[in-house]
Amino acid sequence: MKRPSGKTFAVGLDLGGTKILAAVFDGRNRLLAREKKSTKPDLGPGAVLGRIAECVNEALAVSAVPHTAVCAIGVGVPGMVDTRSGIVRVAPNLRWKDFPFGKLLSARLHIPVVVVNDVQAGTTAVQHLGAGRKLRDFVCMFVGTGIGGGIVIGGQQYRGSAGMGGEIGHMTVIASGGPKCGCGNRGCLEAVASRGAIVRRVIEEMADGRKSVVHDMCDGDPRRIRSRIIAEAYLEGDKLVREIIDDACDYIGIGAANLINVLNPQAVILGGGLIEALGDKMLPHIRKSAWAHVIGATDERVKIVDSGLGDDAGVLGGALVARTLAK
Repeated sequence: MKRPSGKTFAVGLDLGGTKILAAVFDGRNRLLAREKKSTKPDLGPGAVLGRIAECVNEALAVSAVPHTAVCAIGVGVPGMVDTRSGIVRVAPNLRWKDFPFGKLLSARLHIPVVVVNDVQAGTTAVQHLGAGRKLRDFVCMFVGTGIGGGIVIGGQQYRGSAGMGGEIGHMTVIASGGPKCGCGNRGCLEAVASRGAIVRRVIEEMADGRKSVVHDMCDGDPRRIRSRIIAEAYLEGDKLVREIIDDACDYIGIGAANLINVLNPQAVILGGGLIEALGDKMLPHIRKSAWAHVIGATDERVKIVDSGLGDDAGVLGGALVARTLAK
């Protein structure tokens, strides 16, 4: 396939604790190819860097786009990032600290790299291409391995004084005795309602003797449990999975209510792999939980909706951020 000359293409990279997703987009932000790999953070930063480079190379090969035609790679990382230097200050799910990721990836692929927080990248995509296109004030909640958030006020992303604004996954929803979170605190929203928390609870309950179709779906290997398996078990009416998902929806709704009461947004927009898989089942439950805690709750006052981008918000946002670097 012949491609036009010039650096008209961008690569968006969504880096998570369990998966690496790389996608190539043309100048009109049309998806040309998407490739996925498991992250395997236990192997260490160097090995993960190699897997990321392989994923990008495979996506470029499938799309028939040469490295020289790519303006930049935009990477969303789940953690605190210094965008100017490309250093990942801390990423708990990756076990990275002060890792010069941007510089190392650029040197390996010979393409400019910009590194941002993954949820800020996803929020950029929602703002320009998703459910936030016509809104000036909204909040994003992304439910994945963890839970991240993005805040848009007056049409601009709010990042706070140190760039960490939007860490909604670490608001406390259980005042005492809650499960420990990766951040070190207890009772965080992420610790009870993320996909990672849901999977951990399913594993713990099965180990205690609860029956679930998840056991057969993952061939008895809990490491193979992903959003797809959880979604399939839920749709099959698995009692354990439905109980755990419903509990997670209650907590997500409480988190959404807190954001609505504090920020008065036009909408709370949900995304991430779990929402893509089960959004039509989870959103009514999340709305019910939220309305029970929102002051003057009405659907006219604030919408709670799907992002409209599925699991592609991260890579789309990465590509958009990459283009800002290339300008």
